[in-house]
Amino acid sequence: MAAFVAGDHADAYEQLRAAFTRDFRPAPVHYHASVYYLGDLAAAAVRAGRREDARTVVEAVEHSLEPDRSPRLAAVLHRAAALLSETEDAERHFRAALADPATDCWPFERALTHLDFGEWLRRRRRSAEARPHLGAALECFQRLDARPRTDRTAAELRAAGAPTAPPTTTRALSELTAQERRIAELAAQGLTNRDIAARLYLSPRTVGYHLHKIFPKLGIRARAQLRDALEQNPPQ
Repeated sequence: MAAFVAGDHADAYEQLRAAFTRDFRPAPVHYHASVYYLGDLAAAAVRAGRREDARTVVEAVEHSLEPDRSPRLAAVLHRAAALLSETEDAERHFRAALADPATDCWPFERALTHLDFGEWLRRRRRSAEARPHLGAALECFQRLDARPRTDRTAAELRAAGAPTAPPTTTRALSELTAQERRIAELAAQGLTNRDIAARLYLSPRTVGYHLHKIFPKLGIRARAQLRDALEQNPPQ
């Protein structure tokens, strides 16, 4: 996953591919854990030009599984099938991967599917349909402080025609205290709560409390929106 977010998709694919055998019919190396990598394997394969090899893995593993699958595993398989599909059938798999509310128990995996589906829709010039999926992904990544994913999703949202921060008035910014403004500026630069706390001699929990108050004052929902909100209204 580190290689993937760093943009080294070939290495990411090889690392994920190692979770399955190199046999004619690939099988999971680990009886339980390996199958949950299939969605990420497919995502890396698309970017590394290894779609055919990944499709062989996914199809072989899926045929070996019992038909009665857990909601999580079913969602992983649908995400993988959607990413590897080169037809409009991908949409059916994306929707199936998101259909079961039981997968809310795995928010990061669900957010990845929202992001993948949003990207797929945007590239087919269906930006209005893409924005809700990208927005759901952004909210989750921001809440989990998954910053590389947050940045990627925010860029997709902008490309889909949605500003990552709604219009912010000078009056809204004037409601911030001097300390809140400083915390917002540091957070917008990419500093973590712990980094900000060390800089301002506060506790990370106090920084989080202030950010919890800052977001509604600025009319935003995600950390990635802070920079845009502050740039719209620089200090007078």
